[in-house]
Amino acid sequence: MGEIRMAAMRQFLADFPFGITEGRYLISELPSLPFETNQFDLALCSHLLFTYSDQLSEEFHLSSILEMCRVAKEVRIFPLLKISGEPSPWLQSIIDELQQRGYSVEIKQVPYEFQKNGNQILRVNGISAKMQN
Repeated sequence: MGEIRMAAMRQFLADFPFGITEGRYLISELPSLPFETNQFDLALCSHLLFTYSDQLSEEFHLSSILEMCRVAKEVRIFPLLKISGEPSPWLQSIIDELQQRGYSVEIKQVPYEFQKNGNQILRVNGISAKMQN
């Protein structure tokens, strides 16, 4: 696992100067993104939301997810545990709120497990046409 993570870091660091020059890396921050509505097919959030539930409020989590849903047709968030390895206290209430707003939400198991029991991803798909009318 350590070797895989180091290889990924080396690949990113080698690409970063070129990516900045080519405009592939942009500086921004949640919960407000400088992108058009539905500009992307997929938005990924790794090791921020739910990981830092002790530092970031439930409102921040919901606002951030809604903003990612605005700019992308599908959102994926990994992992769903706090940095301590405990379940995030925000997860279920956020799932409930997203579903109430018409989003399709599911938790899927993935083959990658960096933290013990941290092998689940949250998938959120856009509001159905029925809910938009």
